Amino acid sequence: MMDYRKINSHIILLLLVMIVSLAIAMIGRRVVLENGFDEGTANLTLVIILGVCVIAYLVILATLAHVIIPWIMQKLPNRTKIEHKAIDNATITNEKENTLELANQSRQTFEERQIEELNEKIKIFLTYSHLSIALLITDEDLLQLDKYIECYARKIDLPENITLIKTKRVNNNDVMRFGWNMANYFDYEKQEVVSWLQTIFSEMQKLDASYIKGKLKHRTKNQIIPIIEDIPQYLEEQKK
Repeated sequence: MMDYRKINSHIILLLLVMIVSLAIAMIGRRVVLENGFDEGTANLTLVIILGVCVIAYLVILATLAHVIIPWIMQKLPNRTKIEHKAIDNATITNEKENTLELANQSRQTFEERQIEELNEKIKIFLTYSHLSIALLITDEDLLQLDKYIECYARKIDLPENITLIKTKRVNNNDVMRFGWNMANYFDYEKQEVVSWLQTIFSEMQKLDASYIKGKLKHRTKNQIIPIIEDIPQYLEEQKK
């Protein structure tokens, strides 16, 4: 049996062309006969017409396949390319958004870690200050000093209503060494701690800034506050 599933659109189109060509050829043969020509001439006319129709069909088909259809396809927007481009753009946008989100998360994590590390450093230095400079100032001033130290460590402005701290006896060199220890511990510029000392301690306001900077690490006899290079290690040693 014939498998009708194998008959495709091209075969159907060819059959239609053959039927139309045969019909045109038959009409041409009849016209030739009606004009008084013999059977042979009429049959030859039929064959010629059929041949012309087939050739015309093949020419039209080739022209459509190789010239007209490609030209039309070039003029029409390529939907596949547009869709691919849209998909690519969406993918790039999503990747950028994901990258920015990851960057923001990393930045936030880094900032949070820095804040935690600074909080811990401040806590350690306040412990040190209570063991050192507490011998030179009152308990009330020590509480104020804690606030001023935190402002220095976080690099924020001191309060406008500063309560000047006055040592129990003149200990300028000890106060300056305390300032050096603080600047060295937080790894800040020494000039910044000079300004801080002059703002906080009343005795420091009477001294020139360049003099204080030059005496920050000056060692003296009977010193209460020595130079401490490693404050965490110093605190561990005090526990023993």
